[in-house]
Amino acid sequence: MAHVTVSRHIRAPQAEVWAVISDIANARKWNKSWRKIEFTSPQTHGIGTTFRATVGDEGDSYQFEVCEWSAPERIAFCPIRDPGEGLYSVTLDSHVFQLREMDGGTYVELTANASAHGIRGRLIAMFFWQGHQREGLEGAVNELADIFEPDEDETEEKSAPEALTD
Repeated sequence: MAHVTVSRHIRAPQAEVWAVISDIANARKWNKSWRKIEFTSPQTHGIGTTFRATVGDEGDSYQFEVCEWSAPERIAFCPIRDPGEGLYSVTLDSHVFQLREMDGGTYVELTANASAHGIRGRLIAMFFWQGHQREGLEGAVNELADIFEPDEDETEEKSAPEALTD
């Protein structure tokens, strides 16, 4: 199995970070590549929740299932594959968020797990897949942090008009 993990400390309580991650309908807040979320199950949270995420400008979509849910610590999204879908050299198995309280905030780990098939798959996983996944995972974790920790420029822009009214 191939995997890659990124982590970040976010200056927000664990319950607040969990609330954002587990709000699948609004996952676009921390995963900018997901353009649209459509539930394909009657439930909208917890294990067994299924949804379709539309990505990119071409409108490609992928189905996921929440395969782990341990509030407020762990949530995993597993791709749902079509029965006739062939095996790729590297197949994504899950994206897993692990949260824990740390230093007055939340330590967030995001891990991508995949299966590598054959020698070619192992080589691709080792030399290419991990770097590609790391870039996407870092983007998601940074976008998640931006929800709670706005850039200094944004903070200054918001406070500047207030200073002018005094």
